[in-house]
Amino acid sequence: MVFLILLLLIIIIFLLLNINSKIPPRDYVKEALDRDEKWRQDMEKKKEQEKWNT
Repeated sequence: MVFLILLLLIIIIFLLLNINSKIPPRDYVKEALDRDEKWRQDMEKKKEQEKWNT
């Protein structure tokens, strides 16, 4: 029974590693720069809206 559990665990680990190798790596710096740019654009839009509302 223990052998079967270990065998299944090894199979699952290999399957997960295979799936993980197909996923492209994340570029954390690019994601942060994109978030920052979006935040800046949102702030500019809010300032423009406030400018027109007053």
